[in-house]
Amino acid sequence: MVREQSRRRFLQLAAAGATSVGISSVASRNGRAVSAVDGPSVVGQTGTIVASHGTADTWQRVSFETPFALTPVVIMQPVSVREPVSVPVSVRKVTRRGFEFTLAGQGHRIDDPERISYLAVARGVHELSGSLINAEAGFVTADASPQTVSFDHPFRGQPVVFAQPQTHNSYRGDAAGPDDSIGTKIDVAGPDQFSVRLRDQERYRRFHRSETVGYLAFETGGGVLDPPKSALDRLLGRFEIATAPKSITDPWHQLVFEQTYNQPILLAGMQRTETTTATPHVANLESESAAIRVEEEGSRTIAASERIGYAVFENEHLLYV
Repeated sequence: MVREQSRRRFLQLAAAGATSVGISSVASRNGRAVSAVDGPSVVGQTGTIVASHGTADTWQRVSFETPFALTPVVIMQPVSVREPVSVPVSVRKVTRRGFEFTLAGQGHRIDDPERISYLAVARGVHELSGSLINAEAGFVTADASPQTVSFDHPFRGQPVVFAQPQTHNSYRGDAAGPDDSIGTKIDVAGPDQFSVRLRDQERYRRFHRSETVGYLAFETGGGVLDPPKSALDRLLGRFEIATAPKSITDPWHQLVFEQTYNQPILLAGMQRTETTTATPHVANLESESAAIRVEEEGSRTIAASERIGYAVFENEHLLYV
């Protein structure tokens, strides 16, 4: 079905005289449209970081393979091996060339290396090459009160949304570390909007300031991201965006992917949370599956049934339009 949709899209564009498969509407600089990345057709990059316990109290710098023309949205997802509880990750100082991150939490020691997936996407509205999947990336200023975000172009159905603070304006400023994690609580209400607010650790909530939150929204579906003619030497990148079963009540739920990946990255995010501090915990990411559960902050207990959205891409891959 996905390949047939891609084939129809290609034929539609060919009939219209298009020279490449995919479209993108990105922000402008001084009234002039600019490419999403320093190259005509790339809007995103994926990657994986392996962080040891020594990363838990320091900010680490990550450089993009190719600099963006404008500051992108960065979403990160830790993937545990044997950690008993999830280890949140914080992001700050996002630029065209990279970003900083630190593993956050309650000051506990990380005994095993933590694998962290990330996806960076240029802000704007995009149609991913080789598919009919629409995506949108943007920024919003958020605090403890819900902020409604309207998409620039409504989706055909309810999208999967990921959100993460791109700044770290903790009351301790640059001294903020593993005990100052900041998360988000989102509610995807339909195809045209969602709401977001900051989700601090309980003990720091009253001290917090506003943050710039980056968000990525994708239509559900999957397929193969085709590179443009100018980059045919690039490997094709498989991907899929979906929601997990509505009722996750087992200690660990096994996500079985629709495709097989060489080196997958996985993002998981709550789409509507009934509790304040529920967060997805991802573990044992493999080529065809991953384990996931919902837990309360700093606890092994399983939270009430929540709706989880997830996205899988190939690692170290460029996203084209």
